[in-house]
Amino acid sequence: MSLLRYFNWFTRDKIALLIGLLALVVGAIYPWYYLPPQALEVFRINLFLANLGKVIAIFLSLVVIFTLIIGIKRSSRFVCWCGLIAVLLFPYFITTWQPSITFLATSYYEQDKRVTSHVEKNFSEVQAQWKQNISLDKSRPLTSIFDFSIQDSRFFQMPSWEQILLAGLGYKNSFFLFVGRGWGLTVTGLTISLMGLYLALTENKIDALVNDLRQLLPGMSSLLVTIILSLICVNILNYHLDTLFAKGEYRQVTAASQTLASWYPPLRGDEEFIERMAKAGFYANQPDLALINFVKGLERYRARDFVQAEDYFQKSLDIQPNQFLVRGYLATTLLNQGIEYYNNPNTFNTLNSRRAGGATDLFTRALQVFPGHLEISYDLMLARVVNGQFEKSAQTAQEIIEVYKNSNSSSVALLGQAYLHLAWADYRNDEIKTAWARYRQSIDSSTWKESIEEQE
Repeated sequence: MSLLRYFNWFTRDKIALLIGLLALVVGAIYPWYYLPPQALEVFRINLFLANLGKVIAIFLSLVVIFTLIIGIKRSSRFVCWCGLIAVLLFPYFITTWQPSITFLATSYYEQDKRVTSHVEKNFSEVQAQWKQNISLDKSRPLTSIFDFSIQDSRFFQMPSWEQILLAGLGYKNSFFLFVGRGWGLTVTGLTISLMGLYLALTENKIDALVNDLRQLLPGMSSLLVTIILSLICVNILNYHLDTLFAKGEYRQVTAASQTLASWYPPLRGDEEFIERMAKAGFYANQPDLALINFVKGLERYRARDFVQAEDYFQKSLDIQPNQFLVRGYLATTLLNQGIEYYNNPNTFNTLNSRRAGGATDLFTRALQVFPGHLEISYDLMLARVVNGQFEKSAQTAQEIIEVYKNSNSSSVALLGQAYLHLAWADYRNDEIKTAWARYRQSIDSSTWKESIEEQE
C-alpha cells in the first residue's frame, strides 16, 4: 500500500511541476548570455549583470520546491507569473541598460551578414586555393544602437507595433545571436510550472486562469505603458535637443545630453547624438577632448582619409578607453585601410605578394582593436592565403570557429570557408585524410560538431 501511495503522488500536476523545476534548475546553471571572451576583455565588458537572471531562476526553483512540499497555493501562481514577466523583460534590460553588450552583439550580427554576402558573390574565387583575383568589399561601421527612433507620426499606426517589440523591448535577431540556454530554459520552466499549478486545481481551472490574468493585467499594462512612454519621451527630448542646438543654446544641449545619456544608455552608442554633444560642448567652451577627437575622426572618415581618421580615433580612445563606438570606428578604419591597400588597382592584376602582406599587417592591427571581428578575420584569412601563409590562415580560421562556438546561429558561408582553409593547410602538410575530413566539414554543416578522429 505504501508503494501504491508513493506512485499515486505522481499526478499530472506534480509531474508538470517536477519538469518545470528541472528546467529552472538547469536554467540557473547555464549562462544567460554569451559573448566572445577576447572581445569582452578588450571592450572591458563584464557579463555579471547579464547573467544575474540566474538569481531569479534559483528563487523560482525554491518557490516550486516549496509548493511541492506544502501544497498548491495561489501565491505560488502569482510569484511564477511575476517571475515570467521579469524573465521576458530580460531582452529589454540587455538592450537598454547594457549598451556595450548590445553594440557587440549587433556588430557581430551585421558583420556576419556582410561576410556571407561576399562569399555568395565570389563563391568560385574564395572556394579555390588560388585566390589572387579576389577583391574585398569595403566595411561599414555600426553607427548606432539607438534603434527605437521615431521618424514621423506613422509610428503611432498599427504596423509600427512591431518596432516596439523588436527595437523597444529588444526582441531582435542580434540579441538572440548570443543569448544563453539559461534564459530559454527559465522561460520554459516557468511556463510548465504554471501549467502544473493550474492542473492542480480540482475545478474551474480556466476560470482561475482568467481571474489571475484579470488581476495581473493592470500591473502588466502599466509596466508596458511606462516602458513605451519612456521610449517616446527619449525621442521627444532628443528632437528637442536638435532644436536647442539650432538656436545656439549649447550649454543646455551639453547638460541635457549628459542627463539623457545616463537615463537612456543606448544614446551613448548613437553617432548623431555624440556628434551633437561634442559640437555643443566645443561651442560652449566646455570641450570634451575625447568626443572632439571622435568628431574630427568622423569628418576624416567621411572624407575617406582613413590614415588621419585612425589618428583621431586612437586619440579619442586613449582618453576614454570605454568608448565602444569609437573602438568600432577605429577597427573599421584600419580594416578599410587594409582593403584599399589590398584592392589597389595598380597592383591588382599583378601577382604581387607585398600587396597581401601590407594588408595583412593592417588587418592584424585591426584585430588587436576589435578581437574576433568577423570581417577582419575573414579578410585576414584570405590575405594570408594570397601571401602563401597557409598555416597562419588556418590559425585565423580556427579563431573564427571559436567565435561561433558562443553563437546560436552559425554562418554556413563563413564557417564553410574557415574549414576550407584548415583543409588547405592540412593538404599542404601532406595530411591527406585530415584534409579530406576538413573539406567535408566545409560543405556539410552536420559534421561541425564531430571531431576529425570520428570522421576518419
